[in-house]
Amino acid sequence: MKSPVSFEPATILCPVDFSKLSDLALTYAAAGARVYGAELVVFHAARLDLPAYFTRAQSDALLREHRAAQKRLNGFLRQQVHQRLGPHAEELRLHFDSADTHPAEAIPAAVKAHDADLIVMGTHGRTGARRLWLGSVTEQVVRESRVPVFIVRQKQPPLLPGRQSYLRPEIHTVLCPLDDSDTSRSVLQHAASVARKFRSRLVALRLIDRADQKGLTDARREFEKWWEEASVAAGESRVIASRGPAAGQILAETARSHADLIVLGTHLHRPLRNWWAGDTTEIVLRRAPVPVLVVPG
Repeated sequence: MKSPVSFEPATILCPVDFSKLSDLALTYAAAGARVYGAELVVFHAARLDLPAYFTRAQSDALLREHRAAQKRLNGFLRQQVHQRLGPHAEELRLHFDSADTHPAEAIPAAVKAHDADLIVMGTHGRTGARRLWLGSVTEQVVRESRVPVFIVRQKQPPLLPGRQSYLRPEIHTVLCPLDDSDTSRSVLQHAASVARKFRSRLVALRLIDRADQKGLTDARREFEKWWEEASVAAGESRVIASRGPAAGQILAETARSHADLIVLGTHLHRPLRNWWAGDTTEIVLRRAPVPVLVVPG
């Protein structure tokens, strides 16, 4: 039997942009850092794009002001974090960093520089003309990240109830959708590790393509091996095998199971496509009423 994966992030990277949404992400990141005893890197990146019609003198003057402001940025980050988290920020191992470049490029570089094991960030989950997927930054980070990405958004039930929310998130049920890929084995083990850490019930949703000839019985038999490898405690979880569009099944099971967290896999450097039709990762991240932990393949 393979040894189960133990997901224990030692360094958490939290990109912030000083919005209410990034405040929410920071709160989750701080709670995670406390639970796992991890270092929390609070990171801000912004590239100054000068208008083409600026004169050389105007551009030089603005760049000087921008560089001067960059020198004060880490102090401003520290101030914002302490304002958000209060005196308990002193109990965390905090590090502050910034970059004068586009966030989509800066965040992966910061992950590498700080050897981060987890990214915590927010998305607005907008639809229609108001969105570019989930926003170009979130989309690119999720697609290209080599470490798990914890995605939160506004208007969802919090895992962090009460004034002591930064102490320990309340995760009662973890939902883990799976297909038949090798990636899914790793996703299940990450989900099992999170469930063990928070003493949560784990619900594994084994999804079957309508064109799959293996059938539900074979899928259950195959999944039993994965379940054993993940070392899921007996009586704390259940397995579901069902047919139908993946995103709809995941969202429906989120409601049925009263899930507090979805652990979802994707394939590294490939389009975030559904296992058989549509954009599963996109739809789930955009519509899920709970946070989503995306595990790279």
